[in-house]
Amino acid sequence: MQACERKNCVRNGGAFVKNVFFTLRDTYNKLYKSGFRQEYSKMKEKKRRGRGIRRAVIAVMAVAVLTAMYARYVEPHMLLQKETEYTSAKLVSSGEDGLTAVIFADTHFSEYYTPQDFEKAVEKINRAKADYIFFLGDLIDDYSSYTGDVGRIEELLASLHAGIGKYAVYGNHDYGGQMEFDYPDVMEAGGFQLLVNESAAPDDQNVTVTGIDDMLIGYGDPSSARALNPQNFNIVLCHEPDVIDEMTDYPVDLMLSGHTHGRQVNLMFFDDYILPPYGKKYIKGSYRRMRTDGNEACLYVTGGIGMTKIPMRFASPPEINIITLKGI
Repeated sequence: MQACERKNCVRNGGAFVKNVFFTLRDTYNKLYKSGFRQEYSKMKEKKRRGRGIRRAVIAVMAVAVLTAMYARYVEPHMLLQKETEYTSAKLVSSGEDGLTAVIFADTHFSEYYTPQDFEKAVEKINRAKADYIFFLGDLIDDYSSYTGDVGRIEELLASLHAGIGKYAVYGNHDYGGQMEFDYPDVMEAGGFQLLVNESAAPDDQNVTVTGIDDMLIGYGDPSSARALNPQNFNIVLCHEPDVIDEMTDYPVDLMLSGHTHGRQVNLMFFDDYILPPYGKKYIKGSYRRMRTDGNEACLYVTGGIGMTKIPMRFASPPEINIITLKGI
């Protein structure tokens, strides 16, 4: 009897140990497989994220390359023609259609903007059949190193036709590019009257054109507008647009400027680095300032044609501007 009980005990004990062993083995297998699946899932997730990051980086690089190519090879050749109109009781003798003025600026002739490129602008300007043509400075980017044909530039300027007159002012590159003493000859050969802190009254339309010299390197003197007749419609040409803030004491009706290139690379968050002195406040387009006599002085800033510093334009295509002046 005791031997039988001992045998049963051993049998039962063996079964218990076996059950514990299998239970531990099943539990270990479950835990191992579960952990393995988790690790495998994590590995798959990391690979998926890695592929996503690589694709995003490639996409960003592709967009950057395409944008740079567009800014270098496409937009600089997208010459726009913009039109605006100003009215004034002083222009009553201008006729029903008014007077037409075409402005262009900042050609910055260089290896990146050539006389051949300028031919397109000449065609557009002549198509406007302007009464006035105004060039607002910065003809050649760096005259001291320019290897292009200046004679061809003169020919193209001379081929621009205006019914009343063609007028120009200095820009900072026309001084800083060591062109100061040759610029008058080039503009004269092109049929432009260069105004340096002086005025011209070219017709019987009650219109006076005043040119303020470059303010950065030249001899700009806004007070030269002091002598303007308030009965006339007074147009002021000045390369740098922010000078309008110094003109509110004088009877200026319309000031025309360039200089800013409309930012050229139009990223407004970088204005402190992109925009030049005297071109940080009025960037592009039409503005109005109240004069001290209670009348308005209008300002129009062209985005210009050429490029400087970097041969790119982005979100600021080159432009010529047609301005209609009408009586009321």
